[in-house]
Amino acid sequence: MEGPWAQVETTLPHIPLLPISQRQSIRTERLLIRPMQEDDLQAYHELRLQPEAMACSRQGRPDHDIEETRSALNQFLPPYSDKTFLYGVFLPSTGELIGEGGVHTLESSSCGWPEIGYRFKKEVWGRGYATEFLRAFLKIWWDLPRNRTKLRVHSSSIQKGNNLDAVEQIHANTDWDNIGSQKVLAKLGFIQFSKYMDVYTQEDKLGEPLELFCHRLPFPEDNSGS
Repeated sequence: MEGPWAQVETTLPHIPLLPISQRQSIRTERLLIRPMQEDDLQAYHELRLQPEAMACSRQGRPDHDIEETRSALNQFLPPYSDKTFLYGVFLPSTGELIGEGGVHTLESSSCGWPEIGYRFKKEVWGRGYATEFLRAFLKIWWDLPRNRTKLRVHSSSIQKGNNLDAVEQIHANTDWDNIGSQKVLAKLGFIQFSKYMDVYTQEDKLGEPLELFCHRLPFPEDNSGS
């Protein structure tokens, strides 16, 4: 993102993040949300074979083979999990993997803050699962132990804090036409604070202009983990 950047004092979760063995599973009204495991590979491959589920990913296409999926699954597992906080989303009644998401980078290239994302199988779109997942995920994200730190962030994202240069944020990008995800983020209190032009990394649109909307959610004032 072009424009002014600033070095600020803020908070972030302690690094390394909680090890996989200490990450709690979550039961919501309709979902089981738990850390992914190596034996989830085939189920994850089925998700990543769907063109619709992969449409907004950086590669913009289904995985070519299960080894490509294995590389993606590795981001959920040690040692990468020291700096990623990612979960699988399952239906408790059947054990089916229907989605995945979480924080895939602690310093996004677009605005500096940790970046959150998700994807779900096309068969379950429109049922409110993304909202249900993100609401539960954000609670455990904000509850992680934290340290004060210095971070380089885009100036448009800064929200002044009482004892810090900037209130900690979590960040999400959406394609300009991804209305569904924009509505999900708005329900959860995300604020659309900027937009910028980038280029597609997807193979069939490589290098074409892409407009992205930036959304931020500040650390909750009443959170006991602050």
